[in-house]
Parts: sequence; C-alpha cells; structure tokens
Amino acid sequence: MMMASSGYFVYDEQYAHIDGIEKYRALPRDAGAGNFAEEILDDLREDMLAGFIVRALSRFTIPEEIFITTDGYHYESVMEIVSSHPGILIRGQRCLFHIEKDFAPGIKDAGMEEHMDMAKTLVRYMFFPNGTNLYRQGKNSEPITKNAEGRSENGIVDKIMLDKIHSLYGEDKIMAGLLSFVTKHRKEVFLYLSNPEVEKTSDKAEQHFSIQSWLLKQRFKTKEGLLRTSYWYHKYLSTGS
Repeated sequence: MMMASSGYFVYDEQYAHIDGIEKYRALPRDAGAGNFAEEILDDLREDMLAGFIVRALSRFTIPEEIFITTDGYHYESVMEIVSSHPGILIRGQRCLFHIEKDFAPGIKDAGMEEHMDMAKTLVRYMFFPNGTNLYRQGKNSEPITKNAEGRSENGIVDKIMLDKIHSLYGEDKIMAGLLSFVTKHRKEVFLYLSNPEVEKTSDKAEQHFSIQSWLLKQRFKTKEGLLRTSYWYHKYLSTGS
C-alpha cells in the first residue's frame, strides 16, 4: 500500500545494536503527513544510502519534485544519485541546527567562547528570527528590530544578518569559515527562504528516534524485531490503537 506524501521530507539515521553488532537505522519521514519508511542498514556507504532512499521513496505517492532536509554534508552526492532515477527530482535543504552545531567546537577549541558568544547569537537569529532569539541580541536587538521592520525573512537574512555578521566577525577565522560555507552552499542552506514549506531542520526525523531512546539502547536479536517494535510504537502514537 502506497503512503500519502506532502512532498516535504526530513531524513536522519542513527546507530542501533543488532545482536551486539552496530548497524544503522535510516529514515525518511514525510514532514506533513507524518508517514515514514525505516530500514536497518549494514553501513552508510554512498551506494547503500542511495539504494535505500530510492526504495523508501517508492513507498510514497510523491509529486514531480520533492524536498528533503538532511543533517549531513555527505548527502549531496547521495541525493544526486537518487535524483538520477526516473520520476525522482530532489531539492535538498541543510539542517540549520547542525550547521550551528558543527562550527561550535572550533570556538571551544580556540578558547574563544566568551569572545564569540554574540556571534553565535547572531547566527542563531539569522537562522531562526523569533522573539526569543531577538531578545538574546542584547543591545543589538533594537537596531536589528528597526532594520528588520517591513522586511521578509529573506530580507532579514540577506540585508541585515549576513552583512552584520560579516562586518563584525568577518576577520575571525572561525566565523569566516562559516560565512564561506554558507556562501558556497547558499542554495542548500537557504532553500527554505524561497519555499516556506521546506523544513529548516531534520528534527522531525530525529524525534522519530529520540522519542523512544530506550529502544535504541536495547540489543535486539534481529533487525525485524527492532523495526516491528518501531512500527507499532509509532502507529500507537499516531492512532492511539
């Protein structure tokens, strides 16, 4: 039976122990309909991932173009392989939380947490411009609010935040690296600006795993046992029966 799809997916994977051997749970989840396809993979080789995603998408009634938010940088080549299959056209969005997370260790390793604290809050507001993140700007909140007035989120990112971050921290090696990455991968980092239906983060896929963290710690005898438990657990969450 084919599953309904909104065309907007999130993807994640997480290790699991099958009879004491480390394997990987892989999952594309429809961000709108909530349907998902989960498998246990032996490894995360490019051909293994591409084959799984093609099989998974074949279980959905997908539109001509689909959008997938992922948390890893190695997925770009995988998605290109998948898109080469007839009937599948993918546009990818990088998970913004993971972009933040990936540049944070460099700040800590350099012993610059205090110096770069404001830089981190600026990046957070650029990606997630809400009241809480605006408040965290401290003395910068008022000028940012004034400049953002009447602008779309696209305008806030382009005309305010990127310029401000570059002017304040463009000479810093760590922040320059982040800005270079964002510029190089602009289409994948800011795809959501041209289509608000695109998920900014892969949270909905991660929640599929984390909501049952106890399950991940179990050493299942078979992968079928893990998948069966996962399926009925999420069916119960969705339907109550």
